Amino acid sequence: MTQDAEQVDTTAAQAYEQFMLPRTFGPWIEATVALADLQPGEQVLDVACGSGMATRLAAERVGATGRAVGLDLDPGMIAVARAHASTPHSAPLEWRCESALKMSFEDDFFDRVFCFHGLQFFPDRVAGLAEMRRVMKPTGRFLATVWRSIDYCAGPHALATALTRRGIDASAAHRPYALGDADELQGLLRQAGFQQIEVQAKSIDVHFPSARNFIESLAAGAPSTRLALAQVSPDDQAGLIEEVSDLLEPHITEEGLSYPTECYLLMGHF
Repeated sequence: MTQDAEQVDTTAAQAYEQFMLPRTFGPWIEATVALADLQPGEQVLDVACGSGMATRLAAERVGATGRAVGLDLDPGMIAVARAHASTPHSAPLEWRCESALKMSFEDDFFDRVFCFHGLQFFPDRVAGLAEMRRVMKPTGRFLATVWRSIDYCAGPHALATALTRRGIDASAAHRPYALGDADELQGLLRQAGFQQIEVQAKSIDVHFPSARNFIESLAAGAPSTRLALAQVSPDDQAGLIEEVSDLLEPHITEEGLSYPTECYLLMGHF
């Protein structure tokens, strides 16, 4: 590892992988990668790969004769992704730290291009989609997930409500859900040059041991929410947990907290 790589701060990326990936993002990634029907020998690109879960799953499915590349603008995420070794029967893992708006790949190269929960953060969404289409083979397939509006994700909605009632700016907590309109998504894909487009609403329940664990997980590893949670005074932390627990009471059982999350699944072809 180079000296520059050693100096990359991976604190936030490690917290994301430990606290958010397994329960919130992992179920969506697993389901969508399975839906992609990857075949041995295929070339796969995972854009906005984060700490690389989808890239690793794709590498296992395309096998040693395939190629799996994860790309992310955050050097911390890429550093954490690189810490994972590929298995003997999977494709070698390749990581790129660069912008999705200007990727260093040739045209018409990948069989599958993924983007999980990242499109809403692109500074130019059409440019990013067009770039993903550029590097995809004419026979290829694009798959992405984008959260629906926060109203369709009970846990984050309850937390944002409780923060707002305390006079804390919860706009960052809403940001991941800023691209939750199906018509807008279809329009973006058309502008980027995709011809065959599908936008489907999907639902998956996510699980936490308790409402407290849910809040503590976001405070530790959620890039869009932890700064807002840090503004909650120590004296009010128990009150926040109690209020969120009350709001989520219909979703709490003896096994813990289980609430529905909804995404749009985007699929695009030439």
